[in-house]
Amino acid sequence: MAKARSPNYPMLDFGAALQAARKAYINDHRNKMSRIVLAKHLGHDSLSGPALGKIGALRAYGLIDGNGDELRITSEAVHALEAPEGSPERASAISQMALRPKLFQEIRKEFPGSVSPDNLRFWLIKRDFVPDAAEKAAKTYLATMRLVDGGAQAYNSESDVAPEPLMTPQAPTAAPVSNRASRPEDFAPLPDDQPLVVVMNGDRLNIKASVDLEGLKNLRDILERYEGILLMMQKMNPEKKEAAN
Repeated sequence: MAKARSPNYPMLDFGAALQAARKAYINDHRNKMSRIVLAKHLGHDSLSGPALGKIGALRAYGLIDGNGDELRITSEAVHALEAPEGSPERASAISQMALRPKLFQEIRKEFPGSVSPDNLRFWLIKRDFVPDAAEKAAKTYLATMRLVDGGAQAYNSESDVAPEPLMTPQAPTAAPVSNRASRPEDFAPLPDDQPLVVVMNGDRLNIKASVDLEGLKNLRDILERYEGILLMMQKMNPEKKEAAN
């Protein structure tokens, strides 16, 4: 019996794909790369399924182009990576690339505003997605649209959450908890519609969470992504690291 297959969709949401493209850009800029070289930039030793999935996602969004072993970062990706935060060039590059996958264009046309994960999942199932793929595709799309539509400094979700736009500083609104006495509101339950808040303040993270086991797994994934951003910031500002020592 043939295995059920779902229509194509990017393995990564656009925020994660853009971070993956940044790794390749830092190492090779716009030089031509073979697929195995690109896979290594993305953290893989071979052209495994996950490596090919990431490469496919970068191609789907238009972050890379070229054929065979002559791949390179696109000029649109450079605009998204290098243009100043809040600039029209960066916003235009992100919005155009994030909606490049055909499936995302179809979803956006069907749901021009917001759509719930359950509603989107059911819509995908009606379009011949198997349930597991429908759930993953819905999460990928919704995380991508949060980046395109919101541009917010914090992302709130119990599912896969894309990190905020890369290296966007935000002035702290309160002193670090470790430098003051604990207050009752520090331990108050978070509202049900905002179980997880992660805000990047320069080279630090402010985190408030009230999560179950599944939410804890999602928080771990989010922190792993932010770890990559902070490590990259540290490499770009080595003098700050030396000053701290």
